[in-house]
Amino acid sequence: MAKYPLIKTTLKDRLLGGHYLEGLPLPSEPQLAREFEVSRMTARRAIDELEREGYVYRVQGAGTFPTGKRFRQGMFRVRPFKEWARHPDHRTHVLRALTVGATPEIAAVLHLNAGDPVLYVHRLRTAGDEALVIEKRYINSALAPSLLDHDLSSESIHEVMIGLGVPITRVEQNLEAVNLRQEEAELLRVPLGTAAFLLRRTSYSGPQRVSYVNYWVRGDRYAFQDSFEP
Repeated sequence: MAKYPLIKTTLKDRLLGGHYLEGLPLPSEPQLAREFEVSRMTARRAIDELEREGYVYRVQGAGTFPTGKRFRQGMFRVRPFKEWARHPDHRTHVLRALTVGATPEIAAVLHLNAGDPVLYVHRLRTAGDEALVIEKRYINSALAPSLLDHDLSSESIHEVMIGLGVPITRVEQNLEAVNLRQEEAELLRVPLGTAAFLLRRTSYSGPQRVSYVNYWVRGDRYAFQDSFEP
């Protein structure tokens, strides 16, 4: 009897039950193969079917992420930090900035080993008295060991990294609608379950992954727009 239906059903139950956190990848195919004692090909087949049904999506080189039956479409650009910081009423509050051990999920995204040191930066952006954007960022510590010495309440992390000799050459990002969990809702001062945008972004320097960041953005205060030629 084929084992992939059991894997698929188990993963689907986990996805619908919130077992896998928004913005973090599922276990890799080798990890799933070990967990279910099957071949990697069998694990891949289960993931392939979940992707076709819209429960997950793949980011090349970064992993497989939960979608919650979301469709992928289009492109968009996000205003850089330095433009945000120019406004006199805009503030960035550094909630945490420290070195931590990479979880298996973050290690998979940044192509590190679990437990390797990564820089963790947790910031909150406000406009006047309103909290608007939460940022949780993980950076390969080996590439920017002195980054935490900078004033990250006023400096752009990307520009700091350029100054440290780590230019950002490519960015992959994904934008989706989510309902806020307790932690994010409290920081943004809105009710639990409020609709918001979740922007996930992986930055590269050449072929190497440099940072991975999640932004939770208040849906009632932000709109994304772009222009293109059809």
